[in-house]
Amino acid sequence: MRRISSNLILAVGLILTLGWVTETLAAGNDRDVKRPKNAGILSVQVTFAASAQPAAYRVLVDGVEVGIAGNATPAEFYLSPGIHTVEIEGPNDQIFVREVEIRRGVKNCICLRVVERRDTRPCPYDVRVEAPEEVEEGALVTFVAVNAISASAPVNYRWRVTPDTVRVTGGGDGTPSITVDTTGLGSQTITAELDVTDDVSGPTCYQKDTTRTRVKPPPPPVLPERTRCDVFESTSFDDDKYRFDNCVIQLRNRPDAQLYIIIYQGTDRLSRARTTADLVRRRTMDYLVRTRGVDPRRIQIIMGGTRPRTSLELWIVPPGASLPVPND
Repeated sequence: MRRISSNLILAVGLILTLGWVTETLAAGNDRDVKRPKNAGILSVQVTFAASAQPAAYRVLVDGVEVGIAGNATPAEFYLSPGIHTVEIEGPNDQIFVREVEIRRGVKNCICLRVVERRDTRPCPYDVRVEAPEEVEEGALVTFVAVNAISASAPVNYRWRVTPDTVRVTGGGDGTPSITVDTTGLGSQTITAELDVTDDVSGPTCYQKDTTRTRVKPPPPPVLPERTRCDVFESTSFDDDKYRFDNCVIQLRNRPDAQLYIIIYQGTDRLSRARTTADLVRRRTMDYLVRTRGVDPRRIQIIMGGTRPRTSLELWIVPPGASLPVPND
């Protein structure tokens, strides 16, 4: 699980304080020499508290930018006598406005101090995502956002689920849960990532949480098994018929199965003379089809190798089962 969150709201305010100084200019000093005739001086000085970040701010007089303030030394501007509107563009788009009366030969000082104030309070939500660690393929899995704090404002939920092939069946963006279908995702891992914000705290309380669920593959299919109905030596055909009849009853109980017969040629003198494998094959098929009414398409006869006496194996083989082979 991967979780990124901010548990505090940080509010930063910048406060400017205003001071006012009126000073009569002494005649004959350097500044007085350079001062235009009949002008007064506007002096703007900005100082910063230790916690504040120094910056330069635009100064406007009667709507016209005349310079910037914020350096170590005051910024001074010559103005004609009369009432002037002074604007200083402060931090966070704040504008500080004062009307100043400028008189000939008088310096007017505006002194500002920038103070940074930090207010902190807990975030109104603390969200984590919960889901089962493992599910079987084909099951629905629900990822749920659990908020440890009772939020006072609506919380915005934004979900992202991978792999991209996963099918969402319920919930999703804007809701505290999302449900997905795991069909076809055996042996893979589903990852749900949740981004959380609200319309009050904004990015200062942005949270992200991720959790994963493993999808177990389905168990291998259980294949049907073939059944050996009988195995015997062919001594007389009447005895063979009795053995066939028992297997025909089982075959009728499994209408989807087939009857596999493996015939082994005997090596003794009687087998080579009276019960050859070919003779046994022909009379076996004739009896099962003509006498017992078995569909010939359900009978498969396989000629095996040799044994001391001519022998038969009879197998009931359902669909999907492995086929018998000689000497199996």
